[in-house]
Amino acid sequence: MLTTIQESQTGVDQVLAAQLATAVQAHEVPSSVLERLRQALTTAMHRAFQRDGTRLVRVTVSTRVMQPKDARTSASWGFFIVERASEDGEHQRIEVFLYPDAS
Repeated sequence: MLTTIQESQTGVDQVLAAQLATAVQAHEVPSSVLERLRQALTTAMHRAFQRDGTRLVRVTVSTRVMQPKDARTSASWGFFIVERASEDGEHQRIEVFLYPDAS
């Protein structure tokens, strides 16, 4: 799981890319999936900072592994993103759920 808090839009792309790569490294997520996830998450963060009054964005990435660690790694991964605003509008929360496709 990765949780990061951004207080500014400056440098989001580089910080996020490094943190994502480290967070999912143990799960052997393909680089193509990681890149799609990074792009989607960066877009969501930029959108959050464009809202009036947003001062802080909290991002949480959760990974659910549904197979033993020593089993063959799934070649396909999926993710979905949930964006939420606090009642005061100053804080935005972005939650990402990353999962292997077990089919």
